[in-house]
Amino acid sequence: MNPTIHRIRRVVPLAALLLALPACAQRTGRSEHRESHGETWVSINDHDGYRSELRATGDVRFNEEGDWVTSVAPGASLTVSERGRGQDRRIEFRPGDGGVRTRYWVRDDERPLDAAGRAWARGMIADAVRNGGLGAEGRVATLRERGGVSAVLSEIGRIESDTGRRAYYLALLRGAPVSNAEFARVMADVGRRMGSDTETRLVLNEAVDHADGVGRLAALLDAAVGMESDTETRLVLNHVAQRRRLEDAASRAAFFRAVGGMESDTETRLVLNAVADQRLAEGEGREAFFGAVNGIGSDVERRLVLSSVLDDEPSEATVVAALRSAGAMDSDMEKRLVLMQVPSSMLRSQRVTAAYRQVVEAMDSDTERGLALRRLAGGRR
Repeated sequence: MNPTIHRIRRVVPLAALLLALPACAQRTGRSEHRESHGETWVSINDHDGYRSELRATGDVRFNEEGDWVTSVAPGASLTVSERGRGQDRRIEFRPGDGGVRTRYWVRDDERPLDAAGRAWARGMIADAVRNGGLGAEGRVATLRERGGVSAVLSEIGRIESDTGRRAYYLALLRGAPVSNAEFARVMADVGRRMGSDTETRLVLNEAVDHADGVGRLAALLDAAVGMESDTETRLVLNHVAQRRRLEDAASRAAFFRAVGGMESDTETRLVLNAVADQRLAEGEGREAFFGAVNGIGSDVERRLVLSSVLDDEPSEATVVAALRSAGAMDSDMEKRLVLMQVPSSMLRSQRVTAAYRQVVEAMDSDTERGLALRRLAGGRR
């Protein structure tokens, strides 16, 4: 069997890789990072007097196992080095006459590559290919040819790094089209397997561009439900709101499940305001929308959402729902500010005025109550 070829044509973007750094850099005395510049891919592990580095430039190809170099194009190279822990060695792969030229050094002395050096280099390369995502696109394409999406997901299950997992998920999404069922499987795998919310967000934001199809958007949003970081969750949901319409009940339900899992009132408000132009407070989405609003504990944050809703030509039913939400707030000033946002035309509706008066009656402050009643009297003229 001929060795399977993997090409480094487009490496993982630098900005995306660097997003994974803070968690690693926070470990005492430990520095790890991977980055790319054009067609150069770099992985460095530096801590406690130990440093390992893998640097790949240009068109480098790996075997099917992903642990050895089978071809290096003119001008390309792969260098692996290690220093510390009693080790000092380096290996280079460069183009040679009709194949790959391999050079090996121990403490700056060039030597023939022995079994120990080969085993070390194989381990370093395999880790970069699998856990670092080096050559992920070619490897994913090969796995799909051999066993479909299931083979790719099985390989991802063996990856220990979220950075590597993300590289494989992105390669899968950007490769040959997948069916709706396969897309749902991939999203479920992302939601179940990924530990880093930042890496999860990078995958899901990419997946938004591939979410055309029955059930796809709901599957993507369900993968966001388990995210712990409210900021990362908000970034995913806002990206969805910017790129997609939540037109079906399943996607709306999944969207609000994700919102319901957020603890930050500010982040929740930012998400709900981001979908204001979709008018989810109207029609079939109204109950879920106001369920999310009513979960906001901060009166200021809730008022900001309700004011946005009332400023968007709301229906009578939506105004009533907004007033009921305002009535549950503690601050009389925030209640009054919501009441001031009710469109004057709506104050001629008996349902709206009844809901308005219920909010006024719940006020303890005579000053706020008086201001609200004057607005009601003036608005109904």
